[in-house]
Amino acid sequence: MRNHFTIENLRRALRNPRLFRREIHRILSLPFNMSYGYYVDRQTTAIDVMSEDWDNLFILDACRADYFEAQHDFEGSAERVTAPGKMSWEFMQETFLGKQFHDTIYITSNPFATRLPEDTFFKTEYLIDEWDDEIGTIHPEDVIAAGIAAHQEYPNKRLILHFMQPHRPYLGPTADRLRERVNLKGYRSEGEGLQIWGAAKEKLVTVEEVRQAYSESLDIVLDVVKDAIKQFDGKTILTADHGEMLGERVFPFTSRVWGHSEGFSTPTLRKVPWLEVHTENRRDITESYPEDVDDTLDDETVEDRLEALGYTE
Repeated sequence: MRNHFTIENLRRALRNPRLFRREIHRILSLPFNMSYGYYVDRQTTAIDVMSEDWDNLFILDACRADYFEAQHDFEGSAERVTAPGKMSWEFMQETFLGKQFHDTIYITSNPFATRLPEDTFFKTEYLIDEWDDEIGTIHPEDVIAAGIAAHQEYPNKRLILHFMQPHRPYLGPTADRLRERVNLKGYRSEGEGLQIWGAAKEKLVTVEEVRQAYSESLDIVLDVVKDAIKQFDGKTILTADHGEMLGERVFPFTSRVWGHSEGFSTPTLRKVPWLEVHTENRRDITESYPEDVDDTLDDETVEDRLEALGYTE
């Protein structure tokens, strides 16, 4: 769970006493939310994505099933499956940690992947140089480009592309307008600022604006994927590592829940899309001794990027 009790947040609360009331409301809501999250976790059986039949696995970070179903225009209907966790590192721990997949290349824009052992996959590519310091994310075009290059070099490997979108910081016109209006973290690498959830709690942005920015960010990654997917032969699966809360209340009169780092589960966080996209040819997948990781992020850079994505205060 994030640390809410920081000097910076205290200063904000002193300037805006409404934040004290909101924090008290959040704390009083936690027992209800945590109990419900425990029930959700006990009632679900998570999918093991690595045991499923696919050649390419496209992971859209923090992609909600309902938004995906409403916005995608691929042929066929998406199913809903239960993610192994409610945040990226939980997904990776349950799916990858302690296992080896030497028939698979993992190309990722998510900094949590640096915590995995280097021999987990045949090849792991962290998109270090493509990080956009101004916004605080990696664009989907860069993930696709790396994926196409890997597929051409290693045509007999399964391929995982882990996109950052629709995870915040968002892309698109609404997100651009919000960054012009509010000093959001992730827009600039230095200086004070707010995560978009904090801006919503302070009523600097509306719930509708956050949801619109999220929707536009999802549209952008879906458009990039659809334009490029024919360059990957075999069966492609579109899914997510977890969902996202966008200001919903778990129970009436409890506090709004944002993101996925509050420490409890909801169906919105655990139920994710699962859409199969077929092409005519399947790949002949083979295992090989893993290649060395090209580069790694130092601990300070990893923490900076996790902060830009909203995981630390």
